Amino acid sequence: MAITSSEGTERTTDRLEAFSDAVLAIAITVPVVELHAIDIAHRPDLAAAYAGLIPDYIAYALSVVVIGLYWAHSHFSGKIVEKTDHGFNLLSVLFLALVSVTPLPARPFVEHFRAGLDGDANGRTAAVVYAAALAAPSVAWLVRWLYAWRRHLLDDRLTDAYLHRVKIKYVATAVLSTAGAVIAALIDWRVGFGLTALVTLAYFLPPSKPEYREGQEPDHELEDAGDKPA
Repeated sequence: MAITSSEGTERTTDRLEAFSDAVLAIAITVPVVELHAIDIAHRPDLAAAYAGLIPDYIAYALSVVVIGLYWAHSHFSGKIVEKTDHGFNLLSVLFLALVSVTPLPARPFVEHFRAGLDGDANGRTAAVVYAAALAAPSVAWLVRWLYAWRRHLLDDRLTDAYLHRVKIKYVATAVLSTAGAVIAALIDWRVGFGLTALVTLAYFLPPSKPEYREGQEPDHELEDAGDKPA
């Protein structure tokens, strides 16, 4: 009887990194199709026409920010993930799918935001769905990270203290963003969505610099020459 093992699927990260870049590049481009040119023939008041497009541009900006932040951190992860296997690849596909879907609930949230402040049920629903969409990638990211850590896919030169700090950070991010989505659904959508949005925006902070075991620091010249998009 054949024995299956994920070790046989271990590869370098090159192909996964290229695939991730391509998926996120498409995901950040697709929302552009929601932006429409102004029809002067039917909207002679140009100022009013531009004002009518404000929700479109806000939703597009939100989509670019969210996808861009995850791309930036995915780029960094390529520096510390040394290899992949079948399970990690599948978890990466799940993560990319969840990030790519975040633009979809952005537009309804923008359109119903003001009504939601006035107690409109549609506004609350739009906020809850968007909060859940923002929380999902952070949970997928954590699961993927824990898998890589347990399967020893990370650079084995990294210190245990550094890996522990990174793990705590990703756990806190996933827990807080999920808590925000739950609060939005069950208690107050403004508080819950605010928490999830704040946690997501925290990705603007750069990741901590990798710390390596003494005497095992990478050659920076070689590291820069071989740097790959993640």
